[in-house]
Amino acid sequence: MRKGVTHDPKVVSDLLARTDVLWLALTDESGPHCVPVNFAEEDGVIYIHSGRRGRKAACLDSGNRVAFSAALDIEKRKGGDDACNQGYRFKSVMGNGTPRELTGDEKMHGLDLITVKHLGRQLPYVDKVLPITAVYAIDIEEATARIKE
Repeated sequence: MRKGVTHDPKVVSDLLARTDVLWLALTDESGPHCVPVNFAEEDGVIYIHSGRRGRKAACLDSGNRVAFSAALDIEKRKGGDDACNQGYRFKSVMGNGTPRELTGDEKMHGLDLITVKHLGRQLPYVDKVLPITAVYAIDIEEATARIKE
């Protein structure tokens, strides 16, 4: 295994908790599709929201596995006078899982987690927006964290 890489779910969860944006890699008949999303993670499950229409929603509704990545604390390190010694310090997570759409209390729980993570507190939702909002859970099947210092 590469130096600084771990499969420890606690490390993965800690890094995801401190990351604002998750890059979600999807695929459909047109090929790969990558989108940044707001998210929250709890107990090995990533929660995201989406409109019910569009390419992202169609990909998620297909049930095909997705990949994801996130990075934080990115800092250029001083590396000397040649190109080969340049680089970055960072913390990152990469993984994959299978999405499933949530309904009822599970949907609201996912929205609440996202809201609290990104806004710091629970806020009310607009009733007419909830029916046109999809919430997905991505059960993490495999994930690694890398800390490069």
